[in-house]
Amino acid sequence: MPSTAPYRARLSLAARLLLDDAAEARPLWLVLQDGAAARSHPVLGRALRLVVEREPRQGPPPGYVLGEVQNGWRLLRASGRDVPAAVAAVLFAARDHTGVVPRLSCAWPDRHPLAEFAGLADPSSMSVPRLRALLRRAEPDPARRPAVHTW
Repeated sequence: MPSTAPYRARLSLAARLLLDDAAEARPLWLVLQDGAAARSHPVLGRALRLVVEREPRQGPPPGYVLGEVQNGWRLLRASGRDVPAAVAAVLFAARDHTGVVPRLSCAWPDRHPLAEFAGLADPSSMSVPRLRALLRRAEPDPARRPAVHTW
């Protein structure tokens, strides 16, 4: 079995409880927080919102996932310099903790294709193609690989 070691995250007790609760209503959905776009998503009612900050001022340390309920929203908070790698780490941690392969839903950025391609080399920006490439490299088995959906 290939190692997903570069993409490891530790879950707080609150994050574990939120994941356990969300995993009961399969499939396990996480919605990448992206301002107002996340609020209009059709699965948000049963999904956990994932907030990944590049360089947090008061967020969790890199590699650590906090769980919290804020204004009725169930949130997982993570941080990292490489945002796609931090997202991958949360997805693998959720899978390993619950035994359910998670699905991530995020908004596709309104950028020119060349700008999106250039974003592949920038670890500070969230790039869906880069995230998918990281997930494929870390987990070659499609049945165990977290899925990424865009809208």
